[in-house]
Amino acid sequence: MTALIGIAAAALLLSACAPNPHEESPHAAAAGAAATQKAESIAPEPPTTAAPARRGAADAFRAWLDASRIPDAASSCAALSPELATRMIAELNDRGPIHVSSCEEMIAVTAELYRALDQDASVDISVQQETATDATLFVTYLATGNCGTVVMTRPASDWIITEQSQECAA
Repeated sequence: MTALIGIAAAALLLSACAPNPHEESPHAAAAGAAATQKAESIAPEPPTTAAPARRGAADAFRAWLDASRIPDAASSCAALSPELATRMIAELNDRGPIHVSSCEEMIAVTAELYRALDQDASVDISVQQETATDATLFVTYLATGNCGTVVMTRPASDWIITEQSQECAA
């Protein structure tokens, strides 16, 4: 919100410095006509038709992991299915003194825990299966040796994490 206010203030300041559009000097009119003639003489570039590259499930998982450690709670929670987020919140609440009520709180709290423990987010990812819409990864967290399966789906353009298991612990 603060960034949005700053951008709006900058736009307002810049518009205050702009000349009045109803008052055009002779020099500005001549310069504008010359610029128009020059622009008309340059052929426009054809539009690109290449579709943006879609990232794979492993890259999407790494992006989620990075966002969860910053923390960027909105992006992190958007990459989790609502059912998985609910299970993760319940697991966190069942394991100890920390209790959260939303995905955003969970991301913020766990990011702070990882930071306090100085725990690196490096992972080794083995893609077990990946199609255009579904993927199964095997992820090993290098700092702890914890590992497990991550199941993802891509109903549209973005990957969503639908399941995470913990299959080994250091």
